[in-house]
Amino acid sequence: MAWSFPRLSRRSFLKSTGATGAALAISPPLLLNGCATQQEAAGKEEISYTICNFCSSLCNVRVTSKTNNGSKRIVKLDGNPNSTLNRGKMCARGQAGLRQTYDSDRIKTPLIRVEGSKRGEYAFRAASWEEAWEYIARKSKKAAIQPWEWTMVGGWTSCVFYMNWSVPFALANEVPNIVASPMQHCVTTGHLGTDTVTGNFNIHDEILPDYDNAKYILLIGNNASIGAVSTSRMVRFAQGKKNGAKVVAVDPRLSETAAKADEWINIRPGTDLDLCLALLQVMLEEHYYDVTFLKRHTNMPFLVYKDAAGQWQLAKDSEGRPMVKDDGGKQKLEAALAAGDQHLPQVIDITDAPIRILPSYTNDNRQDINGFAFCPTLEVPPGTRSEYTGDHELMTVFQAQREEIKANTPEWAAQTTGIPAETIRRIAREFGTTRPAIVDPGWHGARYGSVMMLRRVQAMMQALNGGIDREGGWIMSGEFHHKAAKQWQAKQTGVGMESQLANMAGLDFANLVIGALSKGENFSHGRPGFTWAYSQQQKEAGKPWVALPVMADEGLKESVEGKLNWKGEPYKTRAMFINAANPVRHYYPDTYWKEMMQHDNMELVVLLDV
Repeated sequence: MAWSFPRLSRRSFLKSTGATGAALAISPPLLLNGCATQQEAAGKEEISYTICNFCSSLCNVRVTSKTNNGSKRIVKLDGNPNSTLNRGKMCARGQAGLRQTYDSDRIKTPLIRVEGSKRGEYAFRAASWEEAWEYIARKSKKAAIQPWEWTMVGGWTSCVFYMNWSVPFALANEVPNIVASPMQHCVTTGHLGTDTVTGNFNIHDEILPDYDNAKYILLIGNNASIGAVSTSRMVRFAQGKKNGAKVVAVDPRLSETAAKADEWINIRPGTDLDLCLALLQVMLEEHYYDVTFLKRHTNMPFLVYKDAAGQWQLAKDSEGRPMVKDDGGKQKLEAALAAGDQHLPQVIDITDAPIRILPSYTNDNRQDINGFAFCPTLEVPPGTRSEYTGDHELMTVFQAQREEIKANTPEWAAQTTGIPAETIRRIAREFGTTRPAIVDPGWHGARYGSVMMLRRVQAMMQALNGGIDREGGWIMSGEFHHKAAKQWQAKQTGVGMESQLANMAGLDFANLVIGALSKGENFSHGRPGFTWAYSQQQKEAGKPWVALPVMADEGLKESVEGKLNWKGEPYKTRAMFINAANPVRHYYPDTYWKEMMQHDNMELVVLLDV
């Protein structure tokens, strides 16, 4: 059955607007927000506070309500003036929450499909909650739907508001399948690129650009952060501009964000990665970086080597810990000279300086495993070797990175991006020498295949600038700091963490989610999620497969159509529970979801929405 939606022709639209205009001309005046006029609005006014759930920003809201003739009704929504998040501001969509609250079409009771009708037809009858629960249980039992044959689907609302209930629900019912947004069409691909550099992973705003205190803001492949939905980002961006920050927007079109920038740089679509590689190349070659930050808080001084296959490998000791080379006291000497100390530390030649072993991974490279305080070097001389790596010649990550992108010059990037080489050099110089500066980590983006690497390179640029977890740069969220502190405490005391899913910081969290849900190891039935099963099936067939099979929809259609197997047995998806999501309207492509939900193998579809 074809899915049909009402369409409004131009003629019908003009007729309806004409009729509306005539009706308004003879009716009592109404306020634009749908409230009564001042003559009718007398009554007790009350103020209360809540949060907006119209997007993942979760803005703080001030609610004005009035009581008239014993009936209390919301009359206005505003940003909470006391909020440090959205600072009293609220977007038009959030203010439309008033309309949703009193929408006459809002679903007020469960609706059950009329017997004999087909999915795609709007044929439902009202039911009680008790009847709805009994209906789901009866259909599930009759079709003998197994836990792994259920798939839970959630949009950003589920991800932001209901994750703390959705995951435990899935675990308790042994459901290994959760499709979130789906992840690869949401923010995961871009954020994963960022997070593999910064080491954190929490999807929504774990990195907060400190626009307020930035002096330079660079936006590449990113109109959504400022021009789309995030009021909490917009108010900070506006304050940063008021404080004098220079804003440079790189976009193929004069976007909403570009219109607010000091400089708009036109770029050919899909070539953002080329631009960022050239910016990174200039920053490395022309020394536009924070030396102290790189030595202390990044893996740039870590030693690496190329294996027989030409792949870079981390140089490690027998226990797998990273190694660095002491700078021979050079930085200590520079610090002593700057402070005017009379007793200067001894300096030895870098060639004779020892290789030291660092504790894994502390985000602070100032002490080796024996507690000796030193400073690692960013560059080692040719011929550097270690007893742990045989005859392999070592260099630092810094040197290896510079070697890898030496050909990605501004002239090279100019050919694909359409941006003059001199402009690329100027932007690299401005970003690399202005402190503090931000290259926005991005939100959504154009979803090119290169977006993950684009965000990785941007994170590397931000690290070179020394602007990670620093004022005016990228600030890690309070949640991340709290989790990292718990994780560090557990490591120091040797006492395991309770509820690891809630307390684990960093990319380990993603692997923990994979282990908890996707692999099926925690379930009595032993079935993995369909994405994991599909990934293995593709891998065995020598085809492209999913590297991070968690909460994605890859393989879902195959499981619905009966084209997926696990250990020689069919793996089918036969039921869906969709919470606060509308995949037919919002997920790409819509035909993909229509076909799945109407497929003969799909026994039951349960949707929870307003």
